[in-house]
This record gives sequence, C-alpha cells and structure tokens, in this order.
Amino acid sequence: MTIRLLRPGDEPIVERLATRQPRTALLQDPRTIFLVAFDGETPIGFVLAYELPRRHGVEVTLCVYEIEVDAGHRRRGIGARLLRELEGIARQRGVAEGFVLTDEENTPAMRLYESVGGKPSNVVEWDFDYSGS
Repeated sequence: MTIRLLRPGDEPIVERLATRQPRTALLQDPRTIFLVAFDGETPIGFVLAYELPRRHGVEVTLCVYEIEVDAGHRRRGIGARLLRELEGIARQRGVAEGFVLTDEENTPAMRLYESVGGKPSNVVEWDFDYSGS
C-alpha cells in the first residue's frame, strides 16, 4: 500500500473515488489536503482535509472533512495510516491542531480517531440550508 497527496492533474482519481458529482477544483486550492491510499494503481481509501484560517488563537486549524476506506480493505490500519500521514503534513505546514466531526453512534470512527490520539469533545452542530428550498 502507498499513500499519495493528490495535486492538480489528479482529477481522474477524485472522479474515481466519487459517489456523487465530483468536485475536482478543490485540488487547485493549496489549503486542501487530499491523501489517497493505493493498492497498486487502485485507490482503496482516502482522507480529505482543509486548512481553515482563524481570526484568533492558532493561525490555522485543520478540518478533517471526510475519511473513507473501501469495505474490502477495512480493519487493516489503512484509516490510521492515512490520519498519521495527514498529521505529518499538518506538522510540516505548521498546523498545530485539527478536528473531525462524527456521530457518537459511529463506533468504528470513534475507535479510529481515538487510536490515533484524538480526544472527544462535546460539540453541538447546527446545520443551515442556504439553498432557498
């Protein structure tokens, strides 16, 4: 297994991983961190994160937006390896902290985040619909 940071030109990989209409322009934004795990040439997992500028406190925080491992490759440490690779990139970029949102009922995700040093916090999420519908 290899892990690679996607860059402009890797849009076909984003499209291959998509389960809905893919948004490949995100590769143009240097604040996007899109890591993909490969088994040979086949993508088997990914983590997508964004650097978020802050107005106070630390200058930037990392939002782990999405992590996924192909069902046939789960429970092999791929998710943990992706998150550790993400941590290394964050440290190289001077990003000191990050967060991820999940549901308490998502036990596999809770175990994964704990296994790589995450600490739970009590957060209330509010969702807004700006679509006008």
